[in-house]
Amino acid sequence: MTTATVDQLTATAERVDRLIAGIKPDQWSEPTPCPEWDVQALVSHLVLGNAMVTSALTAEPMTFRTLRAGFDESVETLTAALRRPGALDRTVEVPFGRVSGVLAVHLRLTELLVHGWDLARATGQPTGFADDVVEQELAHTAPMLTGMPGDRRPFAAPVTAEPAAPPLDRLAALLGRRTTG
Repeated sequence: MTTATVDQLTATAERVDRLIAGIKPDQWSEPTPCPEWDVQALVSHLVLGNAMVTSALTAEPMTFRTLRAGFDESVETLTAALRRPGALDRTVEVPFGRVSGVLAVHLRLTELLVHGWDLARATGQPTGFADDVVEQELAHTAPMLTGMPGDRRPFAAPVTAEPAAPPLDRLAALLGRRTTG
């Protein structure tokens, strides 16, 4: 199985940043396919996720400043932390539990892909993510979720997607998003 790389995370985050830049002023309060959040809350969630993983990797506490950072700044600090020598070999504590640095990259990458899909759907923008990276994360995520208790799942229960659906729609469905209707 292919391992997620920091370069893949960076490229995916750059695309999410373009999605955020494409949000119109009247769209920030629009609902997203992630029922808990509107567009503003979803972007804040992405910044928080980046800050949490950065904090876990660096052993430095999150601050008001890091939580108020823009998405692009939160990605810069995250990728800098991931590029530190030995970062991917460390075990870190994330909301999902204790994981390796490599698994933390997979988790952030999957979250950026799916929440990027959420943002694109909520704001009428194309996603533009690399299909090979989406397929990689689909192959990595599916077995991890098999048999996972519902109360431990970081996303909603899977829904059915058409087998011929684009890879990103299949990943979104695996993580509980309705991709049709």
